[in-house]
Amino acid sequence: MKLKYLLLYCILFICTLYPAQNAFIDGLKNQLRGDHISTAEKFRIYNELTEYYRVSDQYPTAEKYVQQQLDLAKKENDYAEEVKALSQKGVIKLNQSEYDKIPPILDAANAIVQKSQNKTAELYATYLNIYYRNALGELENTIRLVQKVLPIVEKQPSEILLNAKLNYLLYGIYTEWNDAENATRYAKKSIELAEKAGNKNLLSSTYSALAVCYSFQYEKSGNSKDLKPVIEMCKKAVGLYHQFPGHVSAHVHAMALLNLTNYYLSYPVMTPEIREEIQNNAHEILTLTQHTTLNQSMQAGALGVLSNLASRDHNDTLSEHYLLKAEQILLTQQPVYYHVMINVVKDLAQLYAKQKKYQKAYEYESKLTEYSNLLFDEGQAETAKRLEAQYQSQKKESELRSLTEKTASLKKEKLLYIILGIIGLTGAFFMFRSYHFKLRYSIERENKLDTEKHEAEMQVKLQEQEQARLRAEQELLTLQQQKLQSEVLASQLHIQHKNEVLQQLQTQLSDTDINIHQVVKGENRVDNDFEKIRFTIQELHPDFFKNISEKAQQKLTALDLKYCAYIYLGMDTKQIANLLNVEPKSVRMTKYRLKKKFGLDENTALESFFQGVFSE
Repeated sequence: MKLKYLLLYCILFICTLYPAQNAFIDGLKNQLRGDHISTAEKFRIYNELTEYYRVSDQYPTAEKYVQQQLDLAKKENDYAEEVKALSQKGVIKLNQSEYDKIPPILDAANAIVQKSQNKTAELYATYLNIYYRNALGELENTIRLVQKVLPIVEKQPSEILLNAKLNYLLYGIYTEWNDAENATRYAKKSIELAEKAGNKNLLSSTYSALAVCYSFQYEKSGNSKDLKPVIEMCKKAVGLYHQFPGHVSAHVHAMALLNLTNYYLSYPVMTPEIREEIQNNAHEILTLTQHTTLNQSMQAGALGVLSNLASRDHNDTLSEHYLLKAEQILLTQQPVYYHVMINVVKDLAQLYAKQKKYQKAYEYESKLTEYSNLLFDEGQAETAKRLEAQYQSQKKESELRSLTEKTASLKKEKLLYIILGIIGLTGAFFMFRSYHFKLRYSIERENKLDTEKHEAEMQVKLQEQEQARLRAEQELLTLQQQKLQSEVLASQLHIQHKNEVLQQLQTQLSDTDINIHQVVKGENRVDNDFEKIRFTIQELHPDFFKNISEKAQQKLTALDLKYCAYIYLGMDTKQIANLLNVEPKSVRMTKYRLKKKFGLDENTALESFFQGVFSE
């Protein structure tokens, strides 16, 4: 009963906080409507409101304030604020994966920079370009651009927030590369700068970022003492919401709560105090996300936490209720956020298997396969969009370089013609006065011919360089196509294996003696093995199957090619048997048959033979 009243109090407390948050934002809006507010103050408020709604994923509202800022900047001829607004607009588009909308925005920003020569405008145009490169996955290029512009930004005291954002971008890249040292360095730097800038939303995100950096050590050691600094950083991120009412958006705070809760669940032993805090945090997330958009994944995450607690209490009915509710919430978002949905249906499949509800377990295993395929297709589509945007960007840069070089060449040529014309006129004038000047004119004429010959040779070299660039672009496209083909191969192998397992599971359901829990557990173990080698399969030599088919003395079947891929990746007989759901004896017989098809003796290992094919 005490717990019930405590939860009710927490919910009421959160509800009292939300009007404060509205009061803060409404206060900014009321200032905009004031008669005596300065233009500089209007720009500050527009930037703050845009940033607030962007980090809250309320993109239409954020774009509304960006447009108002653009209109005011054009009216006041304030180039710096105009480019700031364009930069915000581009970031909003990139957050929604609208890569094709960015080049026109970048062109507009660069045109303003060229026209105004404004240093602040140039910094924000560069920031948008950096954010764009990072979104396209050009991480090394992003780091190079950030390191180039950071010294300039650090000399601008008014651009502390931009400095913090650039350091936060570097943290994200090094985290993706699992470089804990550099990730920690840039996360601490972004915290320091966010505190100076006074941006509480960014400060909350940077505290969570440092928690991620500290978690590397915990994942490495597994020692609970290494989890304490992670929890401390998460609590700092959570505390800002109550410490500065209204300054931290509900969306950012809910994300910080979810991070803290997930780390709490990592504790090997859960005390009653920790459990109570986890439960309170989950309910607070559900309450907060009632006032935010694009919140389905966080709501499902909170329900997943409550399901986890119910499962620990062996309350399968309550655990099932939370999971089914999470599934229903996720289906209300279009497109469905498959990353969270896969975890939900996987937990439901395991729950039903535990309860021996085999029909439902099979139903959710099928959904798991369906959502995994949809996630793969969505990932492929997103990759294709990024590659297309990257290709168009590189093509545009190449055309710009070519145009710049051509313009410079034309200027030189024009200047040369002017000089030669002057020399010719001067020579002609003096030709009528003396034979000496006539001879000199002849010499100048020869020099002109030599110069024209040199220019012609330069033109030929420029054309050859242009052809070389075109060939390089073609080779890049070919490599990208081969990479996608390798990824499709890996996924086809996985999907084929899953379909076979599902078909066998459907057949075995009729057998009352089958232990469905062991079958699902075994398939999960095979999934783990397959995930470890999946990325290795994607990196296979593009001509692998072509080369081994040419080496074979007899025609290879599709199954033979699959065995060849597994053997080339160094998988042993047991791993191959698990993946293909066959007996190890069958794998050994297939290896013997493959040796015959390649004309190998019994003492020659297939692994060595395949490695030798690509070392020739």
